Amino acid sequence: MNNKNLTALFSKAIIIIFALLINSSCSSGTKEVISYYENGNPKLVYYIKKDNGVKNKVAEKLYYENGKLKYEGKFEQNERTGKWFYYFENGNIFAQCDYTNSKSGNNWEVNKIDKTKIVTNKDKVKEVTYYPDGALAAIKIIYDKYEKEYSFFQSFQLLEERTYKGNILNGQSLSFYENGKINSTNYFKDGMQDSIYVLYYENGSTQIKGNFKMDNKIGKWEFFKKDGTSDGEEIYGEDGSILKSRNTGIKLYDKEGNEIKI
Repeated sequence: MNNKNLTALFSKAIIIIFALLINSSCSSGTKEVISYYENGNPKLVYYIKKDNGVKNKVAEKLYYENGKLKYEGKFEQNERTGKWFYYFENGNIFAQCDYTNSKSGNNWEVNKIDKTKIVTNKDKVKEVTYYPDGALAAIKIIYDKYEKEYSFFQSFQLLEERTYKGNILNGQSLSFYENGKINSTNYFKDGMQDSIYVLYYENGSTQIKGNFKMDNKIGKWEFFKKDGTSDGEEIYGEDGSILKSRNTGIKLYDKEGNEIKI
């Protein structure tokens, strides 16, 4: 094939690609910025098409303050449709699903920021909730004998992981700081706190450790400073009554100036 034919083929390819790009752009509708961040960057963007003079939203994108994409998806008759993608600020995919024929989405996949999968497209979704800006706030999955609910910060970092049976908290419940470290660990039995409870500082060290029985504190509860040294303890009876108060080193006085002994 001579150079003239190659040039002609190349030109045709460019024209086809350009036409496809134009068509793709047009199918997305006209871009309208709905809200901005204080730094001037767009936050929420709609893509609009007119039908007989009536505006219809056909797509939507939400951005982080630094300009990176947070989520994107399409609309049909004001309902989410097709595949939607949600992103962490570093660009990793947080979640994806298909809203075709489903208001709550089908084939959900949800990942931690390190790409560890916590929801697969084979899991049965019971409920999905969103923040006011449309970002995914929580998702509840149905398993054979229990349900698992994951809730998220606005950054899509994991906020809570809770276990249910029959819509009642049962089993382990975890909460997290936005940096990924565990905030607290506790357990529920028929909706009441039961068994061990641990609260952590954001640096990962233990702050409080104790046990619950049917929502009552029981036994020894220990308190710690950030450096790991003891910060006192409390002792509770089996009925939740306090047997020994924690000595915090803070002294209390009555109106006459006499020290109140606790």
